Amino acid sequence: MLQSANKAGFFQLLGLRVEKIDGGYGCVSVSVDERLMHPYMTVHGGVIFTLADTAMSMALMSLIPPGTPFGTIEAKINYLRPVKEGELIAEATVVHQGRSTAVLEASIYNEIDGERTLIARALGTFNIARGKRSEINA
Repeated sequence: MLQSANKAGFFQLLGLRVEKIDGGYGCVSVSVDERLMHPYMTVHGGVIFTLADTAMSMALMSLIPPGTPFGTIEAKINYLRPVKEGELIAEATVVHQGRSTAVLEASIYNEIDGERTLIARALGTFNIARGKRSEINA
């Protein structure tokens, strides 16, 4: 699952790396570079949100049957600090999983020279389409 996730075109476009998918936990990272910046030369909030959403998706994917369609139906993020350099790491866990929805949370860190700083927190609700197979995986 980890290897196929890292081949996704959008992940490659941004340089996202899925680091771990296991038992309701997902970890995704990206190296900060100029491509991810907005005009004020800090990482664009959309990149940070994408990182959080992807980590939450990986955490949920680890708990549902392969090929089960799912998707974000609501999410919020609190940005705490700007990012100009280093590595961004999003770690997500499942807070609650029901039959057709799940709630997840993610913490996003900026790591520079081995020191981590919390830069954002996200909370998301996902739909799980149990009993249906993804056309992509069918």
